[in-house]
Amino acid sequence: MRNSVIYVHYEPLAHMFLTAGISASDVLKATPKPIRHLLLLPPIDEDEFIDPHTGFNEISGEEQVANFLRGKDARNRSWLDYQHGTYLRELMPTEIAELLYLGHAKTHIQPPFYYKLQNNLVFLPLRNDMVTMYCRQVSFFSNTLAAALVKHLRWAANDQPFWLRLRQQHFKPVPESVLGDLLPSLEDGVLFDFSGGIFSRDFVRIPLWQLADRFVPDQPTDLESATQIGALVLDRKADAWRLELK
Repeated sequence: MRNSVIYVHYEPLAHMFLTAGISASDVLKATPKPIRHLLLLPPIDEDEFIDPHTGFNEISGEEQVANFLRGKDARNRSWLDYQHGTYLRELMPTEIAELLYLGHAKTHIQPPFYYKLQNNLVFLPLRNDMVTMYCRQVSFFSNTLAAALVKHLRWAANDQPFWLRLRQQHFKPVPESVLGDLLPSLEDGVLFDFSGGIFSRDFVRIPLWQLADRFVPDQPTDLESATQIGALVLDRKADAWRLELK
């Protein structure tokens, strides 16, 4: 079921999102401006460039960052963006220690948005194939989620016999205004179930569930004890998304 669901649990005070089914490549598609700098948290790769001040691996350059986010390493390494190399060299020892803890514990001491780094995102892959994301702006996460939804929609559509000739069709991303209405529900965790989706020539309907138990990607999901809270619906004729909540 891992490849047929997206899961999101939102902690608003920390701007933290516990996710499954969302990848670094979705971040790349969602960013409004190219990301120019990444700081990779330990473990350190001695074969890659190491920033002499922090002791962390560093990636700079739009093309280099994009290649990293598309590749396998971005799924396994913890990283955050930053704006200027000069400010990176001004991090205090206490701030570097916080980053070490963040990379090791995969959680924060305080929300990990640093004035000197001006970072907008922290991406922390977990051992169970989930990812913890911190987004300074909720709109950035909404755009990332929208990219992931389109990706999963394509995968699910390709399993529908009468959609075979439509595989190259462009699917409109879910607007931020629609996903914004879902934010309160995300605080309790929401499962987007593409395996239970309804596909027709007129619409696509993706069920939304709140689980009775903690979501674990490697274990079967018990939908019998879950509550269906609504659906995301794509009107294919109007090329418009809407949220239907019960």
